[in-house]
Amino acid sequence: MNWDFIEGSRAFELTWGITAMCVCLLVAVPTLWWWLPEHRRRFFPPSVDPNYRLQLAYGIFAMAMAFTNLGCRIIPHADLPMVHPTFFLISLALVVGLAPRVLALATQRAH
Repeated sequence: MNWDFIEGSRAFELTWGITAMCVCLLVAVPTLWWWLPEHRRRFFPPSVDPNYRLQLAYGIFAMAMAFTNLGCRIIPHADLPMVHPTFFLISLALVVGLAPRVLALATQRAH
């Protein structure tokens, strides 16, 4: 597969890094916010995540991917052939997998 569409000029690198960071943060921030006891909303059913640990883990992972995407694009480095495609695919899977649930919870009324 050709991954040239995620490589480009310095301006492209910065734009892509900031965009990828923002998209991951759109998943991370609400997930972590709803993990806090005073704002608690269940991201996963109680049978899957009874103690909200999985929710915390995914929130931290999304936050880590946000800043990893940004850092990898902002900090100039030598060519790492599969790093950018791997970050892209991980971020895509994370957002596609969790963003619908974030949207559903965000549009529900708080209890």
